[in-house]
Amino acid sequence: MKNCLIVCNGSLTRKLLNRFTNKKLRSQYAIISCDGASDFLYRHKVKPDYIIGDMDGIKTKTLKYFKTKEIKIKTVIRQDQNDLEKALKYALSKKFKSINIIGFAGKRFDHSINNLSILKKFYRKADIAVYDSSFEIKFIKKKVEFACKVGDVVSIIPLPKASGITAQGLKYPLKYETLEFGVREGALNEAIDKNVKISFKSGNLLLVRQVR
Repeated sequence: MKNCLIVCNGSLTRKLLNRFTNKKLRSQYAIISCDGASDFLYRHKVKPDYIIGDMDGIKTKTLKYFKTKEIKIKTVIRQDQNDLEKALKYALSKKFKSINIIGFAGKRFDHSINNLSILKKFYRKADIAVYDSSFEIKFIKKKVEFACKVGDVVSIIPLPKASGITAQGLKYPLKYETLEFGVREGALNEAIDKNVKISFKSGNLLLVRQVR
């Protein structure tokens, strides 16, 4: 299996979880649950393949239940890493090539910013994408091309700076331009074509695009 789903303990909905765990798709993803996110999976009768973290957020009854189901539980006590980083490192050690993340943000602003920093740290090591109810979020590896619907929101955010950016198929196109956090961002652009192409020469560029 080459794909995995990391479930973090942020904002989660059954609909979002079902995008990866419905009967048609469940066999395509190994599920790594971050500590307290296991309570959400337990309530919705979804069994993870792995639970990872320092186990300070998971309820005792949830942990006991998944132990009876022989779920692999990996306790990692490292205060210099949060549960997402532990899960990403574990996923990479298992050689997963495609890593999808849900529950990434929503409960605390500082946790959300920290998770974004972790995403930047690891994005070159695999195909890593974050999903919420409406958007896909991922760092671009120099260039990306994707199909979309006319009118879809497409934001490109430099973290902290990206140069030589070209963006086609957008209401506000870019041609070999520079974006810099706190100076000029590319947020809230709009697709005017069914195909969008974005490339850049240097720096780090975050793509946030609407998915339906």
